Amino acid sequence: MATGGVYDLLIFGFRNDVARARTLDFLNRLPPSHAGPTVVDGHTSVPHRLFAALDGERAHKLRLQLEAIGAQVLLVDVSAASPHMVGLHDPTPPARTPSGIRLFTFFLVVILGAATFAWRAILPPARPRLPLSHGQHTTAAAGPAQPSVTDHADAVIADAEPEAAGLGTVPEYAALVDELERVLQGHPDVLAVRWNLQTVLFNWGVTELAGNRFEDAATHLERAAALGERADVLAALGITYAHAGDHERAAPTLEAALRLNPTDPNALLALSQIYLKEDRRPAALELLERAKDAGAHGPELDKLVQQLSREVDAEWDFVQLDSRHFRLSFADNDDRSAVREVLAALEDAYDSVGAKFGYRPSEPTNVVLYTQQDFHAITQTPDWAGGAFDGRIKLPVRGLRDNDPALARIARHEYTHSVVARLGGSRCPVWLNEGLAVWAEEEHEGDRQGWAENAIAGQELFTLDQLAGTFTTLPPARVEVAYAESYLAVRAMVERYGTRKLPALLEALRTHTLDEAFSLTYPGELSDFEQRFLQQLTG
Repeated sequence: MATGGVYDLLIFGFRNDVARARTLDFLNRLPPSHAGPTVVDGHTSVPHRLFAALDGERAHKLRLQLEAIGAQVLLVDVSAASPHMVGLHDPTPPARTPSGIRLFTFFLVVILGAATFAWRAILPPARPRLPLSHGQHTTAAAGPAQPSVTDHADAVIADAEPEAAGLGTVPEYAALVDELERVLQGHPDVLAVRWNLQTVLFNWGVTELAGNRFEDAATHLERAAALGERADVLAALGITYAHAGDHERAAPTLEAALRLNPTDPNALLALSQIYLKEDRRPAALELLERAKDAGAHGPELDKLVQQLSREVDAEWDFVQLDSRHFRLSFADNDDRSAVREVLAALEDAYDSVGAKFGYRPSEPTNVVLYTQQDFHAITQTPDWAGGAFDGRIKLPVRGLRDNDPALARIARHEYTHSVVARLGGSRCPVWLNEGLAVWAEEEHEGDRQGWAENAIAGQELFTLDQLAGTFTTLPPARVEVAYAESYLAVRAMVERYGTRKLPALLEALRTHTLDEAFSLTYPGELSDFEQRFLQQLTG
């Protein structure tokens, strides 16, 4: 790294409120000098010049120290004939812009003041969320759905309400990008213009990301990334890839973002979710602990860290056995005949559930066998639970050695949750998820209909909205009604519309509400279907 020259050091923001506090404390501890720092407090407006005429060695050292604690800073080489920006880490363009574009650059600084921090609003420091939890509901066969390790960790982008989104409309973004590109063609060596173009593309991409328009978001963020290596751009791009299901590009992009900014909680949380999907649990746990150290907090994160800690501790000596479509992890001293029995039941489930959905994934599905005691301690399920799914199928060993006749049904139920998660991500309502799982348990169509009709007889029925969330908060006497009604709703859909479009319905849920996904998949509205369905049950 070159350390010559004379530099001004500008600050234009903070990664989050924790970073702000750390930065102010750091600056207050520095001894004053002729170069600075200037006085900064919680009310100081940005951009702000912290230091003037620093020698190169001290300038670069201060920049690294400030970036490490979350300050967004820029070095401007004031010894050069024209200013040169060192590092594209969300800088404020320097004042010494060539006269032909100076006014235009100043205009951009003003209008992008709020837009620069739009990305921060996607993961507000006050209420951190866990990215990329693709709706992995933990469910217990023939029992109420259990909270998954990521059940409450909603997708970060799905319901974000950005505090600021820059210009905010596609025409305004597009017009500004066009103008900046025109100016850049005439002044290709002026990094202020390049940075402003990168920032507009970044905020445009984040706006599209917040609206779940992943293809458009990726287009703008890829263009931004091509203009210079920048941690926030790479983090947003990696999260966009992940939400689009492109984990092959998401993981290396997020890893690159973390090389530039190892303490970015957004990137740490997002990459941890990808590692979870790849069953790299120790690595995911490490990232989550780093995210907590970086200021991420909240009960969902604490619960996930505790969950993963239990799993990593219980599975440290597990071995793996693969079949054609499953990867089974278990303790080396487990009964291998039971393991083979489980794999056979799962392969049967792969065929039977695949036939119902018209969908047979090529990637292996992860399954874990625990002792009965470990199963309930790790999954937090009640004693009667025969299985669980939270991104991996989990089964207790007890009963399998005795050729448990319920094994085939449990395998079909839990494998269905895996199929729903693959197709629908995080947005499948619980009634649809559980209704599909009970429907897929059936060896013959209608096997569970008698049970379901008996369960709801004389009972007050739920609306589908009331069954959209977890069943665990329902009174125990109402849980069976919830499962039965969910199953009957799915049966009504299958009888009315067939099974061919079920995958399309689930896939539409990735980017649409249930009402929208239903209307895109089937004729009519969900509300009309529900009204007729409830009338049939009560008639």
